[in-house]
Formats: sequence, C-alpha cells, structure tokens
Amino acid sequence: MVKQHEIARGMVVRSSDGEKLGKVTRLDVDTFEIEKGFFFPKEYAVRYDEVIGIRDGDIILTHARDQLAGGPDQGRGSEGTIAAGDEIRVPLVEEEITAGKTVQEVGRVEVRKEIVTEEKQVTVPVAREVVHVERVPASGERPIASGTTVEEGSISIPVREEQVEISKRPVVKEELRISKEVVHEQAQARATVLREEPEVRTEGQVRREDAQDETPATMPEQMPPERATGTGGRRG
Repeated sequence: MVKQHEIARGMVVRSSDGEKLGKVTRLDVDTFEIEKGFFFPKEYAVRYDEVIGIRDGDIILTHARDQLAGGPDQGRGSEGTIAAGDEIRVPLVEEEITAGKTVQEVGRVEVRKEIVTEEKQVTVPVAREVVHVERVPASGERPIASGTTVEEGSISIPVREEQVEISKRPVVKEELRISKEVVHEQAQARATVLREEPEVRTEGQVRREDAQDETPATMPEQMPPERATGTGGRRG
C-alpha cells in the first residue's frame, strides 16, 4: 500500500491500463483528489489502497479506465444530470507555440600571419677616392739638398671609399581591423501542435439547440457540424 508521504500534489494519475486521468490536487488522511477535467466532471477522491504503485513519477491505480468511467459521476461515459439553469463546461485545450532563442556558435574566422621573404634593392650615394698619377716636366731648376743620392724607394698613399652597410628594423606598414556586427533577420520555425475539437452525439429523442453566437473569439475556424447517431433528431 502506498503511503501518503509518497504522493504529492501535481503528480500525474493513470489508470491500470495507462490512461492519464489527471493530476493530484489535494491530499487527505485516507484519500487524495484527482483534478476535474474531460475525464472527471468533478474532483474525484481515490483511496490510497487503490494505488498499485508509482512508476516513473506517475501514480498507477488498480482500476482500468472503463471501470472508473462506469461509476456514478466518474467519467465522460457516465450519465450526469443537469438541473435547469445549470451547465457543464468542458474545456477545449489547444497547444500554442512559444518561440525562444539561444546563441550557438556556427563557425569561426581564423586570421593567420605568414612570413614572406623577398629581395629589396636600395640606392645609396657613396664617395671614394681616386688616385691620379701624372708625370710632367719640372718647372725650373730646383736645388737638391746636400747628401741626396740616387736610390730606389716607394711611397704608400692610402685610397679610401665608402662602403654600404645594411641594417634592418621592423616597421608597421599596415594593420588588419577585425570586427563583428549583429545582423537582425527573420527566421521561421515549424512545430506540430495539438488541438481538442468537440464531437457531440445524441441518442434517442433529444432536442438540442446550439448557440451560434457564443463561439469564443479565440477559435481559429468554425466548428464542424455535429453528427447524430440513433433514431433521434436534432436542430442545429
């Protein structure tokens, strides 16, 4: 037997054949209540000993759906009585699409730098010395110093010139400017949604009038005409 502390409000209740009956709305000492809805016209009380167990967070009852629907005021197959001036409201549920957005990385931009070797030539003005040796007749006679003799000898004259020395230093010539911008555009997404449509059947000698002016403004289109079974008639 399932204990009270094992059941909490909001848990889904299912019949023994897996039919979803509703959610727990209230907990009492001996029983708990299932919300009213399309299956139950009003809150339905279940004893704790009517629970087989809890499977995947759902409460499983010992009764099948047909057994529950056969009891008084317990299901959509029951014959409930409506007093004059009263009404039973059956909600029609429709799924709506809610769009959300997430930011995901869809790619990357990679910027690399490579070293390229090339030859460059520069022109630099340089200076160099040029030696001119010219043999000309002596102008006039000049006395020779005493003790001067005729002998062999040589004179060394240095000759200089400028040499080009190359030095290198890195200089920023260009730059890459990388930026990102957010572009807004329209994206479409599709989803399959469910919508409940009522189907009203009559049996026997039943006279029914359908109010045409009470169609909710949120209905996307006019409801299809109801179909009648049996020998009874209806007035639409």
